[in-house]
Amino acid sequence: MPRKGSHHQEEHEEHVNHEAWVIPYADMLTLLMGLLLVLWAIGNQDLAKMKEFAQGFSSEMGISQPLDGGGGVLADGVAATPTTTTIALSASQLTEARAALTREGEARSAAADAQAQLSQAEQVIRDQAVRSGIDTAITFRREDRGLVVSIVSDDVLFAPGAADLRMDGSTALDALAAALVSLPNRVSIEGHTDDVPISSGRFPSNWELSTARASVVLRYLVDRHQMDPARLVAGGYAEQRPLGTNSTVDGRARNRRVDIAVLSAVSTTSEEATP
Repeated sequence: MPRKGSHHQEEHEEHVNHEAWVIPYADMLTLLMGLLLVLWAIGNQDLAKMKEFAQGFSSEMGISQPLDGGGGVLADGVAATPTTTTIALSASQLTEARAALTREGEARSAAADAQAQLSQAEQVIRDQAVRSGIDTAITFRREDRGLVVSIVSDDVLFAPGAADLRMDGSTALDALAAALVSLPNRVSIEGHTDDVPISSGRFPSNWELSTARASVVLRYLVDRHQMDPARLVAGGYAEQRPLGTNSTVDGRARNRRVDIAVLSAVSTTSEEATP
């Protein structure tokens, strides 16, 4: 028969063992609550710093609406809503912006007028060339600097290896001058050759030959058509700027030429403005 006192002692020990887990559980909850309070405090501190930085940045940049967004993922647990930011410009900034727009509009208008002027000049030169029967000896191309009229040298302007203007060359230049004298544009006259070397008493190389041909054309326009010398410039480029390949007869013939570049008024202004 079991003893009564022994049974009472076992029940008491079993009761004590069932209640012992409550104390560490309560301690764990206390620690978790403390951790959550710390995290919450850190989050509020960072949010306050972020708002302070946003307000300072808005003030420095002249932005009328502070960049606090009105809310965010740290504010009430709601995602930030995109807002429209307005930049306040000073009176001087507005004046400068209007002036920039005005200058841009004027530049576009000037560029359009310059292109229309070059197109009109090209048509006049074409018509004069057809009437003079030398239209097949003249070609046209547009470049950034303006309208370039190429006149082949062979059998038109000069004899091979020479810089004496032929009769047909005078006719071609007369046709060009009819359009050039009425324009205010500057004109660049440029002599070119093929890559076949030349060596004579008068022209030691193609550089001298191309430069002499450009100078003869310039002198003809000044003396015969009274063009303003201040508008004209002449130079020789030898074989350095070919239009075609120098490996064929036709290509070399294209390269032996004199280019008369009617410079765009816009490009001329840009060049003069460059220090």
